Amino acid sequence: MPKSIYIINPQEAAPYFFSSEVLSAANIGRFPIVADLATPTVAALVPEGWSIAICDERREEVDLDTEAEVVAITGKVSQRGRMKELARAFRQRGKLVLAGGPHVSLWPDDLRGIADVLVIGEIEEVAAEIFADIEAGAAKAEYRGGKPDLRLSPRPRWDLYRFRHSMAGQVQTSRGCPFECDFCDVIQYLGRKQRWKEPAQVIDELDQLYRLGCRDVLLADDNFTVMRKRARALLEAIEAWNTLQTHGRMRFATQLSIDAARDPELLGLAVRAGLDRCFIGIETPNEEALKESLKRQNLRVDLAQEVGKIVAAGLLPLCGMIVGFDHDGPDIFDRQARFIASLPAPVIQMGMLVAPYGTPLWSRIKEEGRLDEEFCGEHNIIGSNIRPKLMSEAALKAGMRRLVNDIYDPWNWLVRVEQFADASPLNINRRGLAAFSLIEARLAASLARRGAAETAVLARLETLVRRRPDLVSQIGYSLIVYCQTRHMLDHFGLWDDRRPSPRQRAVMQA
Repeated sequence: MPKSIYIINPQEAAPYFFSSEVLSAANIGRFPIVADLATPTVAALVPEGWSIAICDERREEVDLDTEAEVVAITGKVSQRGRMKELARAFRQRGKLVLAGGPHVSLWPDDLRGIADVLVIGEIEEVAAEIFADIEAGAAKAEYRGGKPDLRLSPRPRWDLYRFRHSMAGQVQTSRGCPFECDFCDVIQYLGRKQRWKEPAQVIDELDQLYRLGCRDVLLADDNFTVMRKRARALLEAIEAWNTLQTHGRMRFATQLSIDAARDPELLGLAVRAGLDRCFIGIETPNEEALKESLKRQNLRVDLAQEVGKIVAAGLLPLCGMIVGFDHDGPDIFDRQARFIASLPAPVIQMGMLVAPYGTPLWSRIKEEGRLDEEFCGEHNIIGSNIRPKLMSEAALKAGMRRLVNDIYDPWNWLVRVEQFADASPLNINRRGLAAFSLIEARLAASLARRGAAETAVLARLETLVRRRPDLVSQIGYSLIVYCQTRHMLDHFGLWDDRRPSPRQRAVMQA
């Protein structure tokens, strides 16, 4: 009758935009930008009387010698290699190994035979059965969860997570998204019917995180504002709660779709509640590519103008961009560079189109004989599992390299930061200091060592922060992601250590 469990979120296979390897590289520390939500969520479903330990490998070493009898491993496709490695290691040590999470839910065959038990789909409705079977020594090889009512979800066990090792907590307020983008794997296992927690539940979770010292939270929704009535009710509750906090207001980030820009009243409420930044899937200025991928919410609008509305409301947009659609020709790289240069958005997540396992895109590309099944999509800045239609694979990779070097050129990045600051309204609720935090200051010092261009850019950035102290948190976050991105490009050998152009030299001399 096992009564102890060790729940692990493995390290990513490689750095990506919103991870934090650059912090270790700059001798700042080893901790994630956002705390893992899966491990405390699973911990909350473990029966009373069990001994529970959780491990986020991004901040601490996995204890291969744990005394726990059961080991549960969760993860995304970017963690698949490490998931397999850990599953094999713990089975060799005689542990009962469970594997679940997005990757197992979408591609169970990838872990079948490597873990003892697969948990496919959402765990809430099958958790009691799983643990009862384990206690009886009769665990099945596979359990399939349904679409649980989130109003019945227990509060995550954040008391088991050490927040001094992360910058932000997470609260999941809903699951699912009604849109049907063909490259999105989220709707394949969470569904298109959005399910929500009640505002009182969300406030209860925020209270817990606040007591633990957390002042920055990701509202981990696939599309926070898609159901406007529900979003308003929740934001009103958060605004009222945040106003009462006496030890500093909490800041929030979440994921929106571009159609939120059409509702300035909702955006204003979000900012008053404490929303600081938002991820938006912009994808491409190529309308034919948007039609191809069923990204209808991005059609028939001026995307740059809509991003400007979001900035004008007081939010920092984190823009997801993609190249490699079937309607992308060799000109797409210059088109994307021009489009991105027009955005008041310092943070750009650029990638090649990948067909995640189990999506409509994956099925179509496989049927067309253009699927590279050797590339599983762990990192789409270096490759894709789709053989492109209108250019060679070599041309796609070469164009991608030129594009990322243009986007993340220090001066081009600074221009977008300044465009963001010029378009941002004054926000008296953000009582920022006229200086970066210790983490951001150390990252700036590390970035300055890269060269004269970076040093000059940082000097301009410091001047900007002194002029707009209300933007310190947003500009500081942009700097963290920029430094992580440069670290990532170095890791993959994508950064061209080019001499400054005549324009760059002129700016530096000025």
